[in-house]
Amino acid sequence: MPELSCTARRIGDYESRTEEYELAFTVDDAPPNILRIKYQAARAYEINAALEACTEAAREAIAKARPDLAQKPTDGSLFQLSWKTLQSAKYEEGAPKTRALEL
Repeated sequence: MPELSCTARRIGDYESRTEEYELAFTVDDAPPNILRIKYQAARAYEINAALEACTEAAREAIAKARPDLAQKPTDGSLFQLSWKTLQSAKYEEGAPKTRALEL
């Protein structure tokens, strides 16, 4: 079964209230779909906008590698994959963290 992998690493100033991340979404051996996001942790609307961009980037990565599976995962599951990956990388000071979702 193919998997969507999400790798996140925090970039920018680790002490800032503005959080910046670089995410890479990959399916199988396809080239990664890279996305950079930035949000202020106290602003829910910025977090939601960043996660919506992650959902779109993840779906694009799936569509490039496996068009037949592009609509299979729900937006909610892609949203959660992105959020959980970001949270795991939050305090790692640039070290990448990866999570996967079975398609």
